[in-house]
Amino acid sequence: MRARSLLLAVLAITLCGCAAGSHLAAGMKNDPTAPVPWISATPTAMPLATPSPTVIPAGTRACQAADLQAVFGGIGALTGGQLAASILFGNRSAGACVLQGVPAVQLFDSGGHQIPLTTRPAEGVPPPEPVLVPPGTADVQAYIPRAGIAYVGIEWQTHDGAGFACAPTPREATAVVVSFPGGGSSPRVAVSDAMSRWSSIAPCYGRVAVSAFQQWPAPAASPTPNPLESLTISVAVPPAVAPGSVLGYTVTLQNAGSQPVVFPAECPVYLEWAASSTRAFAKESHVLNCRPVGTIAPAQSVRFAMQIPVPSGTQPGLYDLRWMFVGSLGLNPSQGKATVTVSG
Repeated sequence: MRARSLLLAVLAITLCGCAAGSHLAAGMKNDPTAPVPWISATPTAMPLATPSPTVIPAGTRACQAADLQAVFGGIGALTGGQLAASILFGNRSAGACVLQGVPAVQLFDSGGHQIPLTTRPAEGVPPPEPVLVPPGTADVQAYIPRAGIAYVGIEWQTHDGAGFACAPTPREATAVVVSFPGGGSSPRVAVSDAMSRWSSIAPCYGRVAVSAFQQWPAPAASPTPNPLESLTISVAVPPAVAPGSVLGYTVTLQNAGSQPVVFPAECPVYLEWAASSTRAFAKESHVLNCRPVGTIAPAQSVRFAMQIPVPSGTQPGLYDLRWMFVGSLGLNPSQGKATVTVSG
């Protein structure tokens, strides 16, 4: 949400570019076995697909609970140790209806007990405009963009704001309920993540930000083929990393296709994040230092040096570190994964 958007994990974004004034470093020519050096270049812009304004016929009724099919849309990482989730809505009635405003949201634990929450409107999102939900959209599915469906986003902190664990330990939600301005509420929607990144919502101190109803962008009519799709990704990490340090690791890209992969003039952007099932300690996007490589031939592999900070106060334990090109988000995105041990 905010400029980074709640749909980080659920919208297909196409990004490339580098920070103004940044230079893509040359490879380490004196040591051909060394990985391509990491650079700190970040994307100059992160444009999200935005839906075109929808004309709403006069007299269109407000959506009620009986009209809507609700699906949990998944969980994604935000900056600063925050996570975000979306709940998607399709219309199973015979006529169009309208959703508008910031709804009330309730969370429930595995025992079916409501979790006390302090909610606020999410910041940095578009104002509450009416969203037309047409009929014939009841087959809404997580991670499958389609025109006409709506969504609500929620976000929460996974630590106390300084990287330390919340005290007391927050209760984990396994179901969410959304109330509709037109009347009624959704049934309890099970919390699950099709991409297996996180499995629960556990807001620190019960604080949750909620967006207004938003329109889900339709997929591009003629998507441009992704030249990076034939690259497989593997991640190698050190045995352990301490809080307050920088995690140095490597990513190996191998061309599993039959044609050379030629990097574009502006090197692609990648996303890296580290999280357990309930908390995240890092999420960053950078520009890949691809210019020293240029092309990866079929069956060839290239190692790239990476680094990501581990904030002070990060709780010791095991975290999944994942790496992927931005623009590869989908139901089965290509990504590399390794387990990182944060020492005590």
